[in-house]
Amino acid sequence: MNKEILKKVQQIDIRLRRKVHSLFAGNYRSAFKGQGIIFSDVREYVPGDDVRSISWNLTAKMSKPYVRNFEEDREAQIILAVDISSSMDFGTGEHSKKETQNLLGAVIALCAQKNKDRLGLLLFSDDIELYIPPKKGVKHSWRIIRDICAFKRQSRQTNMEKGLSFLSKVLNKKSHIFILSDFLSSSPFEKSMSLLGQKHDVVNLVFSDIFERQIPKMGLVDVEDMETGELRTVDFSSPFFQKQLKDSIEEKTVNRNKQFIKCQSEQIFIDCQKDIYQPLINFFQKRKKTT
Repeated sequence: MNKEILKKVQQIDIRLRRKVHSLFAGNYRSAFKGQGIIFSDVREYVPGDDVRSISWNLTAKMSKPYVRNFEEDREAQIILAVDISSSMDFGTGEHSKKETQNLLGAVIALCAQKNKDRLGLLLFSDDIELYIPPKKGVKHSWRIIRDICAFKRQSRQTNMEKGLSFLSKVLNKKSHIFILSDFLSSSPFEKSMSLLGQKHDVVNLVFSDIFERQIPKMGLVDVEDMETGELRTVDFSSPFFQKQLKDSIEEKTVNRNKQFIKCQSEQIFIDCQKDIYQPLINFFQKRKKTT
């Protein structure tokens, strides 16, 4: 790990560790639990055992009764699916969408670490950039935080469909999947998110900058499309352009929210100019009440 990356990760550690302990940990622990009862082992039957736990196949094979033991699975499996396309670099306030994404991704990773949950990571653009299978451990969670903050992407563009389809193929155990993105993908993602949501719990963290919702009248400005690199001059004072942009933003927002509803996945809206932690705290508290 080079010095710049190490410094960035250390800053996140100092900034978030106390916040995670004081604000997040208890709410997180109540909101995300293990998957209930799992098979442990078998043993010989003793009087008083529940006959429903008898393993009839093994009993027939061994000519004496055996019962199956079960134990509570206390561990949750958390997956961070992080959009690292160029649109996440945008920002006009204290934090860009990417910097906000880094902090909240680290919060979830530290909560999972504290709760001894399995944690995995997917970094995606319009391709699968990096996948780290879920496991436990302090070193593992800090590796994930490091990669969220410092991984060098190969592509600037976004394809949500590809990232979500990949997770459907590689995840066997039921998981809580946090998708961290601005959801500005040009490709529809309803089909792949619906498929993912049939087996897993999908939560969408939607990052937004106020400049993307309220465009000031600035006159002629040279702008660059962050994902395609296309350059053009735009008149931000033009009433026609303002209306066109407003209609486009509203259409994208409505379509995105419709897809979330159809997929029965939850949304956490993150305004990068406001308190970026409170929406996640509110979500954990809401989950705690319903679990």
